[in-house]
Amino acid sequence: MNDDDKSLFDRLKARGEEVFSQVTNDLMQNERFMKAMQGAFAGKQKLDQAVGRALKTMNVPTRSELKRAVARIDALEQQVEALQEKLESFAKKAPASRAGRAAAKTSRGKRSA
Repeated sequence: MNDDDKSLFDRLKARGEEVFSQVTNDLMQNERFMKAMQGAFAGKQKLDQAVGRALKTMNVPTRSELKRAVARIDALEQQVEALQEKLESFAKKAPASRAGRAAAKTSRGKRSA
């Protein structure tokens, strides 16, 4: 892209932003538009509540319930991993301690004989 193309693009972009800002300002000052937006938001809230009730009736978990369940599963997985590591560490140490106890028993048996 050469400088002329960039300049044209930048001018078009700036003009588009100006028009967008003007339209937005005009809409925000229009009382009917603002009432329509408020009505749309209220309608969306009612719809969300109705969907939530319908899902609860069908025993479908909500997004927040699923997030809590996933977080709990993650925590449990971490606990299981930590326990597995401890078990593996214990299992590695156990044969050495068993061998030490067996040697101690053998040496005690030889002393008493």
